[in-house]
Amino acid sequence: MKRLFFAVLTTSALMCLHPDYVSAYTESGTKTAPEPAPPGEILTPSEQKPIEIWTFPSAHRLVTGKALILTVQVIWRLGINVQLDDLAGVDLSPFIVDHVSIGERQIFDNERDFRVVQYILSLPEDSKEGKYTVPSFGVPFVDEVEQKEGLATSSPISVKKVPVVITGNVDRDVIDIGDVIHYNITILHEEDTEILLKNLKEVDFKPFVLLHSTFQHGKASRLRKLTIDYYLSIYEMGGPKRKYEIPSLSVFHYKPDQHKGGKGGMIETTEVRTQPIPVAVNKLLKTVDIPLEGQKGPMLYKRSELYFQGYFVLFLGASLLVLLVAPMGLRRVRDSLFPPVEEPSRAPELAADELLSLLSSLRFTGEEAQDRKHLEGIDKALRAYLGSLSDLPADRALAITTSEMLTRVPPGLVPPSKEILRGLDVMLFGEKIEKNKAEELITRIEKMLRPAEENT
Repeated sequence: MKRLFFAVLTTSALMCLHPDYVSAYTESGTKTAPEPAPPGEILTPSEQKPIEIWTFPSAHRLVTGKALILTVQVIWRLGINVQLDDLAGVDLSPFIVDHVSIGERQIFDNERDFRVVQYILSLPEDSKEGKYTVPSFGVPFVDEVEQKEGLATSSPISVKKVPVVITGNVDRDVIDIGDVIHYNITILHEEDTEILLKNLKEVDFKPFVLLHSTFQHGKASRLRKLTIDYYLSIYEMGGPKRKYEIPSLSVFHYKPDQHKGGKGGMIETTEVRTQPIPVAVNKLLKTVDIPLEGQKGPMLYKRSELYFQGYFVLFLGASLLVLLVAPMGLRRVRDSLFPPVEEPSRAPELAADELLSLLSSLRFTGEEAQDRKHLEGIDKALRAYLGSLSDLPADRALAITTSEMLTRVPPGLVPPSKEILRGLDVMLFGEKIEKNKAEELITRIEKMLRPAEENT
């Protein structure tokens, strides 16, 4: 609340002479207000106004469906008793009071109290275009020090209802040479109002250059909405005292129903202008390459910049390439000088015993992860057993595919091995392990191992 008060106080200091923001008061039925102090003199507490009412509208132009936010700042001296709760029921016709919020009482500079009251106002739906006035309202007070009563009144505020409201903003107001500014304009207008787009598509933003623009039509509540995005940049510096700003734009609108059957096809339009937006251009940074700079000729670089931005980048890329390729080359040299010793193949009897040991210890627990882990162990042991029949080491047997494994298995074991290995692959890489199918595969493995057991 204190931040809001400081913001309102700063704004009011610049606008306190405007009639919309000056408050008046009367004491004990008199109709005169104290005169302001002459220049250079300081008002003592007894000479200051006992109570002041400052009003701040959010806008002076309204369009259908948009609310007016009226902020009221009430400030009074210590020793003044003010009743602000009655402001919740104040009549502000022709405006409709949609909501009222009254802030807490606070003390400012140990000499005055203040409270903030905020109204959300709207005009009736059938309101026509033109000027409307937010009427003044009174705040009674009692001066407990001087034993006086009085009434402070706010000043009326003039608001105009219009068919078009325009807002514009930029994403940055401090740029370097070559930076892109996003200038957004939002136009809200009535359903029966049209906007001329020709002059908005051919805009001169000097000294800025228009790179490109986009137009988007939409709706907002009971209004039509036109959003325009301009992308601007600047490539040339002016003099040291040159001021840069995005110039104001002219937006022309008209009502088609009022110009049907006009002479010579002429249309009478109304102009609304946007506010110019000042932009600060940073002149201290070094100019670099920017879009469209080729139209102004090549840029000159220092030899140190050329080496740093050219040869250094090439050297850095070559170094990264060497770091990536060197380990692979060293690995190949090592393998050629010291070839890896392959693990000798295991005896089929030992591999069969290991596989049978796993089969006998297998128990399905119902937990998917645990059962899948057991089946993976059986699959590896089975592949190691089939590889031992062809004198393949265990690691080699696990590395080859199922199809290659079947080409190395003795012909009599190919049909059962093919069904068992493919069944295990389906279970291990499937979504769910079915217990019945798993037990059937285990039975097949045990049948295939019986000749090996009999031989042992």
